[in-house]
Amino acid sequence: MTDINLIVRLAAFAIVGVTCWAASAATPDAPLPAALYTDPPLDPAHPAIGQGIQFQSHGAILNGQLYLPAGEGVHPTVVLLHGLPGNEQNLDLAQSMRRAGWTVITFHYRGSWGSGGQYTLKGGLADAKALLDLLARPASARAWGVDPSRIVLVGHSYGGYIAARAAADTPGVLGVVLLAPWDISFDTRAWAPLPPARRNALASAEFKDAEGRLTGANTRSLLAEVMREGAQFDLLHLASALARAHILVITAERDDDGDKAIGLLPALTQMHAEHVTVQTFPSDHSFNDHRIALQAEVLRWLAALPGAPSVAPN
Repeated sequence: MTDINLIVRLAAFAIVGVTCWAASAATPDAPLPAALYTDPPLDPAHPAIGQGIQFQSHGAILNGQLYLPAGEGVHPTVVLLHGLPGNEQNLDLAQSMRRAGWTVITFHYRGSWGSGGQYTLKGGLADAKALLDLLARPASARAWGVDPSRIVLVGHSYGGYIAARAAADTPGVLGVVLLAPWDISFDTRAWAPLPPARRNALASAEFKDAEGRLTGANTRSLLAEVMREGAQFDLLHLASALARAHILVITAERDDDGDKAIGLLPALTQMHAEHVTVQTFPSDHSFNDHRIALQAEVLRWLAALPGAPSVAPN
């Protein structure tokens, strides 16, 4: 057994303890949140709105989408961060969160899906922080229906790392949801001892969806960035800052070990983090056969946060 496999097995064993200790997930027969299947009442004066938005990050214009719930004024807000390259954007989740009374903002990182600039793994974090800085400005927050004192970061895969890091670096974030969060440093450690040909083959499989979808990045450049800087993207380094936060971590059994937070979760247990909920679905990386269960879990967790919308369904 290699050292890496031993670490993986020990960390996976520790996760069992985290799952037992964390706040228990809803039982299978728990009622579904109404926002999954019920539209909110029409507000003719302040209807729900969906519109394209743009903002600047480091000299580039980024494209995004705003989902504004019905009702006057500002609302608790979710910043929804997609993965690499963002084929799965979790827009079904965005709509259900909007129906539950949350403003939802999602966007494309520099160099992805028509946003300006060049794509890098480091760039996504800077883009998320640029958006949070914008939302901290009262005029911008009002224009997009955002309550800057009640912001939750929800990230999937690569976006899970971005959400965790941005939450750790940003005081006052209400909570963070990590959906199959990619620990980039896991791949760095796993690939480092491999022959170049094997490493290239694994990267080609890992980043097969990136080709033709990113400006300034491809399989080779992403592999180079992972090997050169991946140690900086270790979720374990964020444990101390996240231990004080409200956190929901959802992973999938049929997923890669690098997307199961196997370093972060045991560390949070050792730190006696008080507000961590962990759920694992028998699904794949994008929860393709558990989309309703995924939304229900997130909606229940959001509704229990301090400052959640008063209109949130039960």
